[in-house]
Amino acid sequence: MNPPHRPASPAFLAGYPYCPQMLRNRARPGSAMACRFYVLLKEGGLATVKEMIAAQPQLLADLLPIVANPEASMNVRVGASVVFEHHAGSAALQALVPKLGVLSTHADARVRADACHYLGIAGATAARLYLALRLNDRSAEVREIAADSLEALGSARG
Repeated sequence: MNPPHRPASPAFLAGYPYCPQMLRNRARPGSAMACRFYVLLKEGGLATVKEMIAAQPQLLADLLPIVANPEASMNVRVGASVVFEHHAGSAALQALVPKLGVLSTHADARVRADACHYLGIAGATAARLYLALRLNDRSAEVREIAADSLEALGSARG
């Protein structure tokens, strides 16, 4: 099995090393769950992941290592996206705005783009600052997603 991701530079992701290490070191809260979600999504277990997070919304944070992993397979990234979109506007997603803000500065444009999308669907005013900073991103895709997300946040204010 391929490891789910390399450790990312932001401090809050430092506890998410390769999957086998996660399973050996259960002292790190959430690391085993992040690995479990990765494996479930890779094997087509999206419904299970959705059920688990519906029962315990704080587990949404355990999908962040997948977002932070530019090498995650497409089906895993899409699965994580489905779960985040299912929780659009929720308190659980709003609580992740600062961490998503950190991911919006990631070295990889795919990670920045995904983070901007999730910031936009969070429905939190605090996300606007992070998105505004991405309007001058070096990636056209990131700039476009940041602008769309800001627009969505503006229209969500009603």
